[in-house]
This record gives sequence, C-alpha cells and structure tokens, in this order.
Amino acid sequence: MKFSQIKTIFFSALGITTLADNKLTADQEETLKTVFGEDPLAKFKAGLSAENPEDHATGIHAAMKAFFTPQAEEATADIAAQLQAVQAENNRLKAESAANRQTIATLLDTPENLPNSENLEGLGQQASKPMKVNTVATHYARAMTYSLTGVAPSGKGSIDVADLRQEFGTYLSQGVNNLDIIKQIFNGFTSSKHFRTVPATTEYRAVQSMINSVVQQFKPKWTPKGKTKFTPLKIPNFRHKINVEIIPSDVVDSYMFHLYDESLSPSQMPITKYIINVMILPQILDDIELRMIFKGKYVESTDDEATPAEESMDGIETFLIKEKAKANTKVNFFPQTINWVTATDAQVVKFVENFADFVDDKLKIKTISASKFVKKRYQRAYESVYGGGQKQVGGMNPNAEVDYVEMEIIHLDGMGNSPIIFATVPGNMVKLRHINEAPNIINKIVEGHYQLDVVGEFWLGAGFAIAEALFAYVPDGYDPQDGLKPDDEFPDGTTPAVDAGSGSGAGGM
Repeated sequence: MKFSQIKTIFFSALGITTLADNKLTADQEETLKTVFGEDPLAKFKAGLSAENPEDHATGIHAAMKAFFTPQAEEATADIAAQLQAVQAENNRLKAESAANRQTIATLLDTPENLPNSENLEGLGQQASKPMKVNTVATHYARAMTYSLTGVAPSGKGSIDVADLRQEFGTYLSQGVNNLDIIKQIFNGFTSSKHFRTVPATTEYRAVQSMINSVVQQFKPKWTPKGKTKFTPLKIPNFRHKINVEIIPSDVVDSYMFHLYDESLSPSQMPITKYIINVMILPQILDDIELRMIFKGKYVESTDDEATPAEESMDGIETFLIKEKAKANTKVNFFPQTINWVTATDAQVVKFVENFADFVDDKLKIKTISASKFVKKRYQRAYESVYGGGQKQVGGMNPNAEVDYVEMEIIHLDGMGNSPIIFATVPGNMVKLRHINEAPNIINKIVEGHYQLDVVGEFWLGAGFAIAEALFAYVPDGYDPQDGLKPDDEFPDGTTPAVDAGSGSGAGGM
C-alpha cells in the first residue's frame, strides 16, 4: 500500500483532506490513536515528517494489520456463531411451521366459541335479528294510543312480567345490542376520550418505555448511545356488578311519555331497550364518571349488603394519592402547595405558571387536567390579574391557556371540586377492560312475582402507565370522596323513604 493511500485513510478518519505543515494537533492524534492504535499513529507521524514518506508505507501498513487483525478475527467468530444460531432457528421454525399449518387447517374446520359469562341462560348466543314487539300487549297498545291521540289512557298501565322477561331474552340475544352496551360503558362516560383503553386480566403493567437521544457523529467504531427509562406502574383491574330490581308497572307511563316526546314507535324503542338504555345505562355512566373512575377508593366488602359505587375500585385521584405516599415513586410530584379558595388571584396564576414550567418541555405535553372548579378559578384569576378591570364576553382566557408554554387547562367532569392537577403525555392515562370480557354485560334476567331482577357484570380499572411521563400536584390530607353526594340520592336530590318498599320506585335504581 502506498503512503498516499494510507494518508487518505487517516485523513478520512479525521474528516479532512489536507493538513497544514503535515503536523497533527493533539485532538487529531487522540482520534487517530483511538481508531488505528498507538503504533500505527507513531509510524504515520514519522512518515509525515520524513523526506521520503514512501519509505515508511510498508511499516505503517504492517502496524495497521497487527492492530486490526484481532478485532477482525473476533468479529468473524461472532458472525460465525450468529450464523449457526440463525441456522438452528431456521430449522426450528421450519418444524414449527409444519405443525402450525396443521393447526391452522384444524382451526379453519372448527367453529369459534365465544367466551361465556356466568349465568348466561342462553342469552347472547343467537344471531342478530330485527327486533319485533307484540303490539297488542297492554303496555304497547297504551303507548301507541297516547302517541296517536296525545291523551293518556285512563287507569294505571301494567306489564306481564313473564312477557317482559321473554322480551329481554330476545333483545339481549341480538349481538349488536350487547356490543352497544359494552361500547356505552367503556366509551360513553364524559371523560372516556381522555383515556386509552388497554386489555388486562386482574392488573396491567405498561410495556412502553422512554428513550433519549440516539443520533451521533459518524465514527468507524461501535459507540453505543441511547438510554431507556422505564418505570411501569401497576394498575389493578376491578370486577363490578349490576343488580337492579325493576317493577314493570312502575315504568309503563314513563315509557309511554318517552315514546311520545321522542316521536318513536314501539318497534324503534321496545320497552326492554328503554329500561336498559334510558334507565340503567345513564346511571351506570354517571357512577363511572362521578363516583368511580376518578373518586373511587376500593374497600373490600365483608357483608351481604350493596356497596357504594365509589368503593368498587381505585380511581385516578386515589391512584395519585397512593403513588405520592411511596418513598421511591418515580412520578414527578410538584413540591409547591396552594389553597385554591384562599389564595389571591396573583398567587393562583403564578402557581399554575410554575406547575407548567415544572412539566418537562421535551415531552411536548399540551394539557393540564383539573376539576372544573380549578379551571374556573384560574380563568377568573387570570382575568383579574391581566384584564385591567375590564370584563370580556366569554372571558379573557376562554381556553384557560398558560402563557408562553403552549399548554391549557382542561376540566374532567369526574374530578368534581378536586384540588388535584396533573399533566401527562397522550395515552398515558388508561382504563382497563378485561382481556376475556364476556359478550354480555347484562347476562341474566330473573323473573319474580311483580318484578324483574336485571343482573350484569363488567371489569374496569384506571391509572397511569409510565411514572416518568406523569406530573402532578396532590395536596396533603386530601380525600377524593369528600363532598360526594349520598350513594342512594336520586337526581332530584331526594333519598328513598326509610319505610319504602324495594323496587325501582323505592331505590331499586
């Protein structure tokens, strides 16, 4: 090899094409020593300063071969070992592929079995069919008369419990109706769009991780870069049940008025669909949003009494409180504190700005999640501080933006009047569905003398996946369930009478 060729190789390692006075700087020498070794560098320097550099070419080339030969032999051995491993894996895959082809052929000839829920009693097994109703039944005849005349028939309506039980079976046997119930429960509560749904059994741990910079300047040597940060948080999944007692005669008139108000026919809204979609499902969604997904704190039941919805699972706020109590938590908890009620407007604005600055810019988080109370408190404080005493229609800061950080506060209905605020990357706040969820949420209808018992179950959990991607302010001593309305309170603020009988008219809902 000629000296001019060796010189080109060495200069390429330095990223240069010429060298002033043929003299290397200290940094250049260190780079060449790292790439080619100390002996080749010494011989190359001697060649640079020699009157006839070509006389040094053979010695430099030999030194380079001596430096790179052990590395080349080691790399060759590694490649040979990798090839052997690949060949062994290919042989295993060929054998496995033959077995898989036989398995696939068997599966193609075998009908698929859906997972079964407890006590299905044949519901959910039939193909979807158009819903037909018995229009001569008393309750449907009563509803149709009212729809046509606008005059309520005299007397109290009634429903044959056995007929209604049979109609429930028909309605729930149609797969599309069961899928609609499942979608409503998991996607129908108002904050559901801010959660990512993930499958789980009894608990969930994230499989994602965070990684830092991986790109670097080219060097002809292996210099690994890029570190991962991965602290998965354990999110428990919880099993919930629905036990609702319906007295059909108590719902006939409300059903009749609903058809009239919505201009619906019985075939469009059979009474079974009305009971599930209008009476039961909205209350389930209210329980999830207002009592469970944020405010829930699991309490193990020790008796046979019905439990409050908020004691059936740990919600987001309880999740944060428990995480803050851990000495080794990796969640980023904001160290400052504030009383949102007694703080001045300037203190409120400054606190939110400081929290926004506390959030890692590199994660590009755009929203701060809070209760409606905190969002309004910040908006009014912002207007007071920066509005110069001038009121604006719609407010001075309608989106609750935080200046200079491209973030805004969003309110989550289920947080109520909570003082907690948090910020995280999209998809880090998750809700859990059971990986083997049965096709029927409502899985049993039990017929009594005057009532029907609606029985159902589902799984739901909530939390955050990665600790390092979560930033939160959680004040000490806060109880998420402070201020919750009584579990048995009706939407109009009343509670069942102590001596009232059971049933939908006396707290069964």
